[in-house]
Amino acid sequence: MNESAKATDSAAVPYERLKQLILDGELRVGEPLVERTLADRLGVSRTPVREAILRLESEGLISMIERRGSAFVASYAIDDLIEIYEIREGLEPLAARLSCARLNEDEIARHEKQLKRYRADPKLRDRQPGEWLRLGRDFHNMFIYACGNDRLIQTLERMRNQIELFRGLGRAIAPRDDMKTSIEEHWEILQALKKRDPERAEAAVRLHLKNGLKKRREALDGRRV
Repeated sequence: MNESAKATDSAAVPYERLKQLILDGELRVGEPLVERTLADRLGVSRTPVREAILRLESEGLISMIERRGSAFVASYAIDDLIEIYEIREGLEPLAARLSCARLNEDEIARHEKQLKRYRADPKLRDRQPGEWLRLGRDFHNMFIYACGNDRLIQTLERMRNQIELFRGLGRAIAPRDDMKTSIEEHWEILQALKKRDPERAEAAVRLHLKNGLKKRREALDGRRV
């Protein structure tokens, strides 16, 4: 491997790890990012951390205050949250409908096995929040990538970072008593997909997203209904 390739690899690792810490909610929205602290946490020097921060700023996951040289995990207003969910609500139910005829049985069985664990022990989601976020991400991607509509997939891919940021945000702000409800919503979507029922799948995904937006809006507004 030449020196240029080595430099690229050394820069990619802290970028990917820092990005995942943000998307998984390990680094909270609005949290300051200190290069020295992050370098120690990631086991690298400050230079690749600085490069990762600049790259993630360009992707909208980090905000910078230039005159102070301060970096923070990007925060979004309620209007941003609403816009993201409106787009998801328009596209993801359609993806679920289209995927019913195309989904792989093994993929369905894999997710069914995982969701059964959470149905049997809903508090597992609270004990292993990172694992739940990854499962949710993989679950939605399962039917999105199986939909067969390249333009729909590309549109959602362009929004992936913002969607994942709000999933991580949910870990910090969503009320803890919604655990069982969210698990059951995923289960209902899966059963609709398993039965190859496009109308049921579309409706189940739409309801899940409506509820997700409602909970996050209430939390961000400081209200509990």
